[in-house]
Amino acid sequence: MKVVKIWDADMYRDGGSYGFCFYTDDGQWYEFFLRTAAFDEGLVTSHQAPVIYLEGCNSGRLVQHLSWGEAQDFMQHLSYDNERFTELVQIVANEGRKPIS
Repeated sequence: MKVVKIWDADMYRDGGSYGFCFYTDDGQWYEFFLRTAAFDEGLVTSHQAPVIYLEGCNSGRLVQHLSWGEAQDFMQHLSYDNERFTELVQIVANEGRKPIS
């Protein structure tokens, strides 16, 4: 899956899930999605491992589960001038832990 254009990145109102939408070389659009982890006193991570949906998370059309390492590789050469995208990249780099501001 080769990303050709990122067209949106945001944090969702569900308490902090993140996602970014992109087109690939197959002409389809997808969403890279980080769901907020359940709140728990013993929680080590703030977000679940990434997944990719065809036509967004609301479509329910899950196409790929990623490990944190796979997500880091996937995002290695991507860039998008957007604050939420930058935050998402940091969460992936920290393997699901949102940096404390």
